Amino acid sequence: MIFVGYDPGGNGKQGVAALDIDAGRTKSIVVKTLFSAEHVLDWFLKLSPTPQAIGVDTLTNWSTGPSGLRPADRWLREKYPEVAGSVMASNSLYGAMSVNGMAVLKELRDKYSNLVITETHPKVLHFHLCKQQFDFNESDDSKSRMNKFLEDQLGTPVDCQTDHEWDAAASALAAYRWHSRKWINDLHLLPRSDKERSIQPCGSTHYAWPSE
Repeated sequence: MIFVGYDPGGNGKQGVAALDIDAGRTKSIVVKTLFSAEHVLDWFLKLSPTPQAIGVDTLTNWSTGPSGLRPADRWLREKYPEVAGSVMASNSLYGAMSVNGMAVLKELRDKYSNLVITETHPKVLHFHLCKQQFDFNESDDSKSRMNKFLEDQLGTPVDCQTDHEWDAAASALAAYRWHSRKWINDLHLLPRSDKERSIQPCGSTHYAWPSE
């Protein structure tokens, strides 16, 4: 089974990952940094077998409330004040993250109607799991430390050369953990206020988060 991850960004900053699982054991993980969302789609659509699930660092649902902040965003900000600044209001995000992410998800869901989608937030997820700030520097020991963390989680060598690749690999991990029911919290199920609606532009999605 293949579980994929995607970290949408600008030109030359599109992180992708493909995690190959066989009978509950990791066979390998492949990570790349691609140029555009079109290159990302081409890469995903050529994978065999068809991916079971995708984890992606983008807004998989939208809120009509103040600043576009969703229940999941408010919960993460309150739960992790040390990294609350990285949980940005939807209305203040750059288009590369939100538009590229949703464009890829929409095309993949149209192609694979049964594809499971989970939103991710790799930087807050890293803080939750490691109790440390996200610190991926391509020129120092932090890259080795963060790759080693993923290796321990997955049981296979990980060689992320950019933070975009690391985010994609962590997103693939989240997709697999959701599929295997190791992470059963779905932040999209948090209650909404009476001043907002939840909009689902590509259908049903999840926001997998580790259990306490």
